Amino acid sequence: MAIDPNVNIAKAAQLYTQAQQNGVAPSSIPDQDQGDPSQGKFSNLLGSYLEQANEIGKRSEQMSIQGIQNQANLTDVVTAVSEAEVTLQTVVAIRDKVVEAYKEILRMPI
Repeated sequence: MAIDPNVNIAKAAQLYTQAQQNGVAPSSIPDQDQGDPSQGKFSNLLGSYLEQANEIGKRSEQMSIQGIQNQANLTDVVTAVSEAEVTLQTVVAIRDKVVEAYKEILRMPI
C-alpha cells in the first residue's frame, strides 16, 4: 500500500488549522527575540555555567582549608578537589572551542 504524500500534507494542514481554531496551537510563529531573556541565550547559558564553575571552585577551596585544619573528612576533600578539577578542564575545553570557532569565522571569505 503506497502512501500519497500530498494526502498526508493536506491532512496535516487541515488538522493544524483545526487546532488553531480550537486554541490548541498558536495562530502565529513566535518571534525568537521575545520571551524570557534569561532563557535561550547562549551568553546567558555560558554565564550561568561560569558562575556554577566559580562556586564549585570556592567550595573546593573551603573543603581544602577544612581538610588542612582536620575539620573535614579526607574523602569529602578529595571529592571536592576532583570535582573542581573536572569543572576547570571543562571550562578550558569550552574556551578552546569558542576561540577555535571565532578563528574559523574570521577565516571565512566575505
